[in-house]
Amino acid sequence: MTLSVRDCSPFAPAPSAADAAWLSRLALASRGGDLVLRLEQGREDEPVVRCDEFGSWWAGRYVGSLTFEGRRLDILPRFGEETLRAWIAGAFNLALVDTPGRLGGDDSFVARLLAAVWSRAFVAAARHGAPALRADVRESGLTVRGRIDVPATVRLRAFQVPGVASVRREKSLDHAVTAAIVAAWAELSQAVGHGGWLPDRLGEIVPHMVAAVGVRPRVPTREEIDRVRLTPITAGFRPLAELSARIAARRGLSPRSSDDGECKGVLLDVAELWELYVLGAIRRAWPDADVLHGAREAGESRPLLRNASGHGLGTMKPDAVIREGERVLLVADAKYKTLQPAVRVAVPQREDLYQMAAYLSRWGAAGILLYPEDPAAPGTPPAEAGSPWVLADGTAVSFAALPAGVDAAAAKLRGIVRLTSRSSLNGRLAACG
Repeated sequence: MTLSVRDCSPFAPAPSAADAAWLSRLALASRGGDLVLRLEQGREDEPVVRCDEFGSWWAGRYVGSLTFEGRRLDILPRFGEETLRAWIAGAFNLALVDTPGRLGGDDSFVARLLAAVWSRAFVAAARHGAPALRADVRESGLTVRGRIDVPATVRLRAFQVPGVASVRREKSLDHAVTAAIVAAWAELSQAVGHGGWLPDRLGEIVPHMVAAVGVRPRVPTREEIDRVRLTPITAGFRPLAELSARIAARRGLSPRSSDDGECKGVLLDVAELWELYVLGAIRRAWPDADVLHGAREAGESRPLLRNASGHGLGTMKPDAVIREGERVLLVADAKYKTLQPAVRVAVPQREDLYQMAAYLSRWGAAGILLYPEDPAAPGTPPAEAGSPWVLADGTAVSFAALPAGVDAAAAKLRGIVRLTSRSSLNGRLAACG
């Protein structure tokens, strides 16, 4: 039996008593974030499903499919699967490969989306071929191949072994980067099927990589991948290998591979994906500006408070900080919420306004809060229509609901705010009315 729900939404209709009891057990079995495929590190986990104070069951911010005790839970994207695909494409600067059929249903749409992202990244990295690296090949015999290995030959003579030792340089695919990619290919193939999703170009390369490391290689660690010395031509394989290792480490990518008593499957954090998409849209809007990820760039995390000894309290990490040299021009924060008015919920929410006000007090720049555009609620949200708003000190704050499609999102950002250089308007942000 399967239950379906959309992320960040209540179950409708309300679960039966038996379903609610199963959801309670599922909530306990899925704690700790072990089922979440992280695109970035450092985000706190939240429950996959939860029961609120009124007894209503809600899904968290994840999408994907889980199986537990012989039953299945499908969490679908509330803004639609095509929107999710567009966000993934914008977040990773990729054009998604089309997959046949409808995502969802009996298939894991998250697995198919990951397969599309992964295969496109693979194609981009493999423009010049497989990630072959030159390595020493040592052998001994009656013929010399390459150059004589004098120390090894001396050891052969010491043991009265006939022949000579030699060493030659050959290209090799037997390294951690290849192992990670092949492991991800095997895992994705198991989840979405072996045919139809892999581009022809990759179909030519993968067999050579499998021959080097085997069909099911051990998943390498991040440190092992970092130790591989790639050339400038093959450098594009490193981020692909890191993504591949995360995919391959998630055993049980397909929710069908489940047994009773253990919760299996994979979940994608949509709020995390939204933040990466927003970051990609900002970089597309202002390609010449320095756009830094506040949660990832060490220099863009600042404390809210300081005492007389200089100690900080309350570290603040906005999603994006746009700079020109040392001057901060704009602070942006992504909110995976609706900007349209809602019943019994203040929009924008009070805590988000307080958070942005705190950011601007420390960075001394204008700010913007960015929300997903809701296809089911057309029209300009009131908070966006009234932008820019100002704080008591005159600092500008804008709101915007961004469309699915990074080019359209970037164009909308440029229409809402205009970043100006220090030479004109002294590095301020001018709001376009």
